[in-house]
Amino acid sequence: MTAAMADTITFDPRNFIGEPYRICPKCGHGVFGILLIRGSRYTRRCRDCWTTADFRLPTLRKKIIYLDQFVISNLVKLKNPTTPAQAKLAADPFWQELYDLIFQLRHLQMICCPDSWSHEEESRISNMNADLKEMYERLSGGNSFEQFDGIKAKQIGELALAWSEGREPQFNFDPRSVLSKDPDEWDERFYISVQDNPFVTEAGIRQTRQAHHANVVRLFKDVWAKQVRDFDYWYDLERTDYQRAIAQSVVQSQRERQGVIASIDPREQMSMEALNKFLPSFAEGLLTSILHVMQFPREGGVRSPEEQTKLLACFSKANRISEAPFLKLQAMMYAVIAMKAAAGQREPPNEGMTTDIDNVAHLLPYCDAMFLDKECRALMLNVPMHVRPDDAKKLYSMQVKVEFLAFLREIRDSITVEHVQAIREVYGDKDLRGVPAAQQ
Repeated sequence: MTAAMADTITFDPRNFIGEPYRICPKCGHGVFGILLIRGSRYTRRCRDCWTTADFRLPTLRKKIIYLDQFVISNLVKLKNPTTPAQAKLAADPFWQELYDLIFQLRHLQMICCPDSWSHEEESRISNMNADLKEMYERLSGGNSFEQFDGIKAKQIGELALAWSEGREPQFNFDPRSVLSKDPDEWDERFYISVQDNPFVTEAGIRQTRQAHHANVVRLFKDVWAKQVRDFDYWYDLERTDYQRAIAQSVVQSQRERQGVIASIDPREQMSMEALNKFLPSFAEGLLTSILHVMQFPREGGVRSPEEQTKLLACFSKANRISEAPFLKLQAMMYAVIAMKAAAGQREPPNEGMTTDIDNVAHLLPYCDAMFLDKECRALMLNVPMHVRPDDAKKLYSMQVKVEFLAFLREIRDSITVEHVQAIREVYGDKDLRGVPAAQQ
């Protein structure tokens, strides 16, 4: 036998036909298995005679639940006896029940737990990166939130479009608009995972996080702790200052690009740092999109230069960007921190808090629930009642872990008999323990 023959792999397409099996309507053999699950349909195929048939599945409305990185980390540690925290987590019945319920509801097609860039970022700088990645991808099933810049652009784009059309903005908080795939589809039996992005480095992530955190620490010590202001002052300042920051970022990007162009040596390969400065920044892309909206009406045609200039000038003067939902949520939480600093809190928020604020600000409107660490939830609940959004009730923390488990059990108890029958048909019985409708 040659080396080439020894490395030969025999591919059998019947391996893609799996349980649960039924009796084939043509040959009568009990190997009429599941071939494909897609959207709200599934396909059965006989492993012997190849008879194929399609069937419909009930319509789904999964709950969208965001699990903070501290939850992902604790679930990994719970299942890894080599980690120092494993014994403590295993001794707390909450974590095992949370693990069991989350995965059960995930397999029963009742919840979707999308991953995000924050999961990837925080995992990459951990010595448990591989285990964390496996955990959040198992929970998400390959469904990911769009990067935060994309969510910003969508919300600000609607503000610009509404302004150009003389109407109030209508924000689309349908999670399908910010997820990589429709969460209400029935899950396939497998998903494809890829390795870490080679263009994103641990050093780069740390540098960005440290720079962001250093700015927050500076504000905490040199501004918020020294100025006696009320909540509304800091809330309004955080929102209204964002437009100026975008304009400054555009100018800075243009200057950096000019510097890169002037220093290019055609004999050398451009570094990643130089390439990032050479490519258009988020702020530049955002400005270009706003200009496009002001120039081209949706019904067709082109506005005159005078109309474009007037629309853009009035949009900027009114500072409509300050009405973006992500910016309001972000401003609320930073305003609370400012008030705490003025009240005498000595320690600024840690590096993880800034990430938590980003997660809440960008993802909360699209979720049915978010399970965050207790510090972030306490921060959100300290927002004054006159500005606190109804979405605050979506946040859960260790302080209310009993409430969160009750929320998950309620989802399990709401499963219908029709849904149970569909689960048994395409996935089998293994995840139906404790489901009331499965006992009927």
